Amino acid sequence: MTKQNVSVEGKPEAAIQQLNLRYSAEQDRLLLRVGLADNTELLVWLTYRITRRVWQLLNGQVHIPSATSIQTDTVPGQAVEQFKQEMRLAEKLQMMDFSTEYQPRKEIVHDGAMLAMDVLLITYEKKLPALEFPCLEGISVRMKLTQELILALCSMLQLTTKEAAWDMGVLVQAQVQLPLEADVGAKKVLH
Repeated sequence: MTKQNVSVEGKPEAAIQQLNLRYSAEQDRLLLRVGLADNTELLVWLTYRITRRVWQLLNGQVHIPSATSIQTDTVPGQAVEQFKQEMRLAEKLQMMDFSTEYQPRKEIVHDGAMLAMDVLLITYEKKLPALEFPCLEGISVRMKLTQELILALCSMLQLTTKEAAWDMGVLVQAQVQLPLEADVGAKKVLH
């Protein structure tokens, strides 16, 4: 994957080296682990509600292929173009490494897992979009989104939610937030 960055309130922006998403039956939540280049990691708990919102936001960015992605009433020319796009995405997914075991880092940012209370897709005019998780602990985690990161997260979400027996078929209303320049300093965001 290409370099992606994550920011957390009070820390400088760091490159993402590894991602891990697993289901915890005891918590009935997903644990997102983000291994960073500075040998630290972020732990963020995702509830069913937040996971569904993440799926909708990310799938809306890249249009992940599914059994129903091309409708029977789609114009043939559009269906061919959509199929070609889905094939390109499938090829990118095949080139990603999902077999290397996640390597826990020495230090955990914020001394433990944070609980995501919401998820926002922040779009910028000339920058990569970002996924932001405001957490219960008063800290927000913001991940810059490349197409590769979106594909990797969507693939992990599909596998993990299947293990959790969570239905991602029904989509919920997504929130898209445009950042205000004056508001950037007011938020606690880990970078």
